Amino acid sequence: MTALKKLFQHTFIYGLATVLPRMLSFLLVPLYTAVLPTSEYGEISIIFSWIILFNVILAYGMETAFFRFFTKEEDKKTVVSTATISLIFTSLLFLVAAFTFRNGLSTLSGIPVEYITFTIFVLTLDALVIIPFAWLRANEQPVRYAIIKIFNVAVNLGLNVFFLVALPRLASDGFWGKLYLEDYQISYIFLSMVVASAVTFLLLLPFYFKTIYKFSKPLWKEMMRYAVPVLIAGVAFAVNEAFDRILLGWLLPADIADEAVGAYAACYKLAIFMTLFATAFRLGIEPFFFSQAKEKTPLKLMRS
Repeated sequence: MTALKKLFQHTFIYGLATVLPRMLSFLLVPLYTAVLPTSEYGEISIIFSWIILFNVILAYGMETAFFRFFTKEEDKKTVVSTATISLIFTSLLFLVAAFTFRNGLSTLSGIPVEYITFTIFVLTLDALVIIPFAWLRANEQPVRYAIIKIFNVAVNLGLNVFFLVALPRLASDGFWGKLYLEDYQISYIFLSMVVASAVTFLLLLPFYFKTIYKFSKPLWKEMMRYAVPVLIAGVAFAVNEAFDRILLGWLLPADIADEAVGAYAACYKLAIFMTLFATAFRLGIEPFFFSQAKEKTPLKLMRS
């Protein structure tokens, strides 16, 4: 298979892994706006924006650094284990610190502590699968990558439909009535996210058992020097992508802020299709270029 043909094939598969989850997520918008008041949708939209920002911070560029050093270094197992140990340590450190100070974070942000608790678990679980997903991409396993990504969103979507649509209708039954809680819709949404993230983590758990753990401090320092600029660029992207909803919540009068943000966020979702191709291409091109960078004649390879 020529290099370009391989690139386009991987881009197509990664495109499916990007487009289908985004489409499934898009289907949640009419569900949320039908079930939730606009103000409550605005509230969860602000939390989703914080999740986007903290996902970048908790990854701190290590995913891209992993690709760079996985293709550069001869001892790939040390690269995998060093990156994995680094993210395990920072993820668990975040979990403990955020859980300890969640009440203070709730007071500072105005977000109920229950939602912050759910968010902490989602962020931690998502951070713990960064290197396993990167490993799949680096080893050119886009099909497995796509299946797990799509399954994650399918679980999330299915639980949302169950909790927000089916469960209220089944609540008259004795068994289902015990599971249903009124005015718990937002918590059901975050509970669905936690379960979906936990299922994804379990599917990728074999990666952690296969890894031979060996931490190389010199290698880690090199990886961090490479990762920090990526982190800065990632934070800039996340601010550009999501900070508008947070900023609206700060700038608008408190009595209309959540409702205005909810209407804005629902309309913003319509523009999601514009970013799909760029994301799919990036997922394919990043491991491709790093894998070809070590070739003596990469341009000649591209023409083959």
